[in-house]
This record gives sequence, C-alpha cells and structure tokens, in this order.
Amino acid sequence: CNYIEDIYAIEKLLLKQPDIELLKRKDYIEYPKSNGYRSLHIVVSIPVYLTEEVQYVAVEIQIRSIGMDMWASLEHKIRYKNEENTEHYRNILRQCATDITSVEHKMQDIHSEVFNNK
Repeated sequence: CNYIEDIYAIEKLLLKQPDIELLKRKDYIEYPKSNGYRSLHIVVSIPVYLTEEVQYVAVEIQIRSIGMDMWASLEHKIRYKNEENTEHYRNILRQCATDITSVEHKMQDIHSEVFNNK
C-alpha cells in the first residue's frame, strides 16, 4: 500500500465481502515485532468453487506499506538467506524499520493535508 491508512482500508473492504470470514488477525503495525517489522496479517476463510462443491480454505493475507515491504524483503535476504552470522546487524535493521516508519508517517501527514483540504 502507498500509505499506512490504506492497509486498514483494504482490510475493511476485504472483510465486507459476504463470502470472506476473518479467522485470525495480527496487527504488527500497532504492535511491531521486536525486529521492527510492521504489517497487518489476517487469516480469512474464502470459498473455492470446484466443479461440484464449494470448499472453504484458510488464506493468510499480509498487508503492508511499500516501505515496509521493501524493508521486509531486504531484511529477509540479509538475515535469513545469508549463511554468515548477521546478528550483528539486528539493531541497525531495527533502526532502518523505525526510520522507514517515520518517513511513512510524514508522507501520510502530507497526503492527508493535501487531499483533505480540497
């Protein structure tokens, strides 16, 4: 998503669908993980239409901002796909997540001022 508030708007729209049921919700935006990760994870039940029946399947949806998506992708490659000890970078990566979140909040504020004042 472009903005943090868009994450919650998408969640709301998804859950308005009559055939989607919320099973589980973890808000890592409001309560970030210890490594700095911020995202909204929801597990929903969705219908899968087969030839002769409908089966409901649990699906996890991760909704996050562009900035946090970039951070999560790079952090994953650095910390989990690298065989060398990357524990040394834990605090730096957490600070990067905090910095990205700060920029995203500033961009959200600018967006709100520009588009809510019209």
